[in-house]
Amino acid sequence: MSCMDKEQVLTKADMKARVDSIVSMKMVDIQRMAKEDLDFRSAIEVKVKADSIVQANQKRAGADTLKRAK
Repeated sequence: MSCMDKEQVLTKADMKARVDSIVSMKMVDIQRMAKEDLDFRSAIEVKVKADSIVQANQKRAGADTLKRAK
């Protein structure tokens, strides 16, 4: 584009259309990255949480056994 070309004036509708187009493309990327992050974190965090729950249940079961033995 040369400096001598006349500048194009955008209407609000034109601007909104361009912004919507850019945002929709970026949203696809953001949603893809969020899903990848969720999948990655779930694989790590679910195991830790499950192990914690199992350990707490085992401790509680052991405490209950000791109470009954008294």
